[in-house]
Amino acid sequence: MRLADQNGDEDKVLRIVPSLDPSALALSPAEGFLLSRIDGRTSRGLLRRIGALAPAEIDRCLERWLKAGVLELVRPSESRSALEARPVKPAPAGKPAAHTEARPVEPAPAGAPAARTTWPEVDASLELEVEVQQELLAFAERLARPYHEILGVPRDADARTLKKAYFALSRRLHPDRYFRRNIGGFTGLVETCFKKLLEAYELLSDPQTRAEVEARFASLELTPARRSSIDARRRLRERVGALSGARRATEARRRKAKSFFEAGMAAFAKERWLEAAGAVRLAIAFDAENEAFRDRFAEVQRRAHDERARALVRQAEGALELRDFAGASSLFEEAVHFRPADPELSCRAARIAWQALGELRRAKELAAHAVELAPENGGYRRLLGLIYRDAGLAANAKRELEAALRLDPQDAEAKSALRGL
Repeated sequence: MRLADQNGDEDKVLRIVPSLDPSALALSPAEGFLLSRIDGRTSRGLLRRIGALAPAEIDRCLERWLKAGVLELVRPSESRSALEARPVKPAPAGKPAAHTEARPVEPAPAGAPAARTTWPEVDASLELEVEVQQELLAFAERLARPYHEILGVPRDADARTLKKAYFALSRRLHPDRYFRRNIGGFTGLVETCFKKLLEAYELLSDPQTRAEVEARFASLELTPARRSSIDARRRLRERVGALSGARRATEARRRKAKSFFEAGMAAFAKERWLEAAGAVRLAIAFDAENEAFRDRFAEVQRRAHDERARALVRQAEGALELRDFAGASSLFEEAVHFRPADPELSCRAARIAWQALGELRRAKELAAHAVELAPENGGYRRLLGLIYRDAGLAANAKRELEAALRLDPQDAEAKSALRGL
């Protein structure tokens, strides 16, 4: 029976035939690793992502082993029983249930397909633009990809490129942006996407964790040149020994990750947010499969981001007292980076760029972001209108100033500016 002939073969589960002695097989190291991953619970789709071979080669191996009687398909009832026997953390209210197959390894090998789950359909009746719904669904398709692909940057992207990509995405994906909006089933998707975005950015932007991520990524890649150099006739016991060494190394990494996580939680309990975030970030880098680390990371990192933003605002206010407007502008924009859903920070940064530096393009972007976050705030509308006026965009200025007056008919500055257009 050919595995590929079955409907929904991505979800098929395989196991080694119980009566088989694997030591009698002649396997390459990569084939030995693939065989070691077949445990009666892991789906074919996941094997294709973590098997250390190209997906097509993994398919050929599985077909060959099925035909030779090395493997057999697990009946659906047995597969369900195995999954039900493992504890599953209940999903938070409003969040889509987690996929039931084994957890994917992060980062995934190049070319690995994204993990699939059930996401909401596009719904024009929601208080969420259709364009944003489509963007969220597209982002969800790459949640299981390597971190740099999640951010949409080259693998060797520098810190500035990472920050720019994160800032652009976080402005759209931050859950606070949709607070009190009716976004239906997208509530859980927004949270899931932002948590993964935050994880990707933080682990790549820190040199130590990035080194661990890159090392793991490299260990999962096998180029054709490397595969061609493997002696296919080595005895299985040699490969089993190598795999045992790999398992010992993995266990050592997991112990180290656990110690980092425990240190992070101790720091979190004492409200040392930055210390906690750094420790949990290292825990994920050393044990990317542990969902408990990921579950806590977003909460820890948000607290750390708030702390960073507060410190930057204090520095920016100090720079303003010294009339260092360029320094203050840079610090406020850095604070916006760590708190992208705070319209007041964007407004303050926009005012400095407009009034003190004359950087109208940047001021317009920041003011427009504040309006996007808080469209019912007349002050933000007025600010954007005044910036448009100074940029010579009279029609845009008129639109925003009129909107400001609708929200606050007593706004004297908006009235005066509108009369002067």
